[in-house]
Amino acid sequence: MAPADTIVCVDCGGRCTRVPFDAPELGWHAGDLVTYRCADCADMWYLEVDEEDVADEAGAGDLPSA
Repeated sequence: MAPADTIVCVDCGGRCTRVPFDAPELGWHAGDLVTYRCADCADMWYLEVDEEDVADEAGAGDLPSA
């Protein structure tokens, strides 16, 4: 799965949106930084995309094996 469009701010409980909102042109890769800014307190949060995020996104269209 791709990084969330919004998260909850740890400091104030407000709504943080991803900046920029659009995904990178070549997709998400492990090690990419995702930036969020809180609409209430203006704090910035930087989260790193890990291998699980990339694996979930790549396998989303795969059919389950029998």
